[in-house]
Amino acid sequence: MKIYYKKKFWASVGSLLLGLALPGTCLFVGWERFDLKDGVLTVLLILCGVSGILRSLDREKAREDKDEDRDERDRYNTCRSRALTFRVLYWLNFAILAVCLVGWGLTDKAAYIQTALPCMVLLIVGWITRIAGDFYYEFKG
Repeated sequence: MKIYYKKKFWASVGSLLLGLALPGTCLFVGWERFDLKDGVLTVLLILCGVSGILRSLDREKAREDKDEDRDERDRYNTCRSRALTFRVLYWLNFAILAVCLVGWGLTDKAAYIQTALPCMVLLIVGWITRIAGDFYYEFKG
């Protein structure tokens, strides 16, 4: 048995293992916390894992999946959507930080600073990531 698309194969194995992990942990902890949504999630993860494994073992299906992954339009749309997501989250984080700082300035409650601190860390990490990405792509090509 040959694996024709290893990336999809290992992702599917991970999905299958995640699907089996929830009932596996319930064996040790107890089944009283296992409800309908856990059962649906388990079934979906197992089915996605099994179907992905079977598709990666079939030559024609693996070739179709590879061609679909290499499609330039899909990659372009993925890059654009990720960039838009980053911009929206960046400005939303900035707005939350500004509201927290204004609230702290008006009321002098420590809860505003406790909320603003993670937002500030995320904002700084976003800046550092963007600068590092700019340097990486500038010197790479």
